Amino acid sequence: MTKKKKYILLFFLALVAYAAFLPVRGYGLKIATGLHCTAFFALTLWALWKYDSQLNPWGIILTVVLPWFPDLAFRIYSPGTTLSSLPATAIPLQAILAAAIINYNRRIWLIVLLGAAMVYGVTEGQHQWYEWASYGINQARPSCLATAEVFNGEQSVSLGDIHEDYLVLDVWSSTCGACINALPEVQALHDRYKDSGRAQVASLFVCYKDETFKTALEIVSKRGCDMPVYAVDKSSVILSECGISTYPHVLILDKQRNVIFNGSLEFAKRKLKSLDL
Repeated sequence: MTKKKKYILLFFLALVAYAAFLPVRGYGLKIATGLHCTAFFALTLWALWKYDSQLNPWGIILTVVLPWFPDLAFRIYSPGTTLSSLPATAIPLQAILAAAIINYNRRIWLIVLLGAAMVYGVTEGQHQWYEWASYGINQARPSCLATAEVFNGEQSVSLGDIHEDYLVLDVWSSTCGACINALPEVQALHDRYKDSGRAQVASLFVCYKDETFKTALEIVSKRGCDMPVYAVDKSSVILSECGISTYPHVLILDKQRNVIFNGSLEFAKRKLKSLDL
């Protein structure tokens, strides 16, 4: 096999490895990123070992990396919130680099260090990045929503009239598939705190076009959830004050209904634990 054909084979294998795990992203970035890291780490090590004396090592690495270039460019330059998922592209590239380093320097401490860095990136690292990229600016907004009103199916109520010390609002819309899939998780959080008397976890549906409170109730019920449901329209002061234009968003309000958290559901859970709830 000629050098050219070997490079083509490597590129084909890298492309297959890249494409094979893309559908898995629907099950969560942690799973998809972990699988991509494992696949490309193994592919890079194998290629460097097999073609060590036949191909230029930098040529091998570049060939394995090629399928990631369009993805990386898209994450960086595409408008919108795609930057929040940048680690899903960057961490597998780190795995390729780690494999190249380990291939030529197999010291135990270096292997442990690079391995720990990849594990951190796949687990906590990309979650921290996602939280900052998606919600960082909004978290700094000082907002009091005591007079903001929501509809409970019968009447409009002020958030300040809800008696629990803390109010957790899962803000979502019908066009957000991730929001709908997360409803059972929100329900589980509601079940955890519903008897405490200190925190109410509720679903806050944003109505668009001809949608009503009934729209939200039907979606929530189909997911087997019975948590409190509120509704607002897209002009609600809650959305404007908290800088919410995309979903999902989870808000935590204190007794005075000051917003003390604006972010993801996972980090909202951490915030609630920090409040000794």
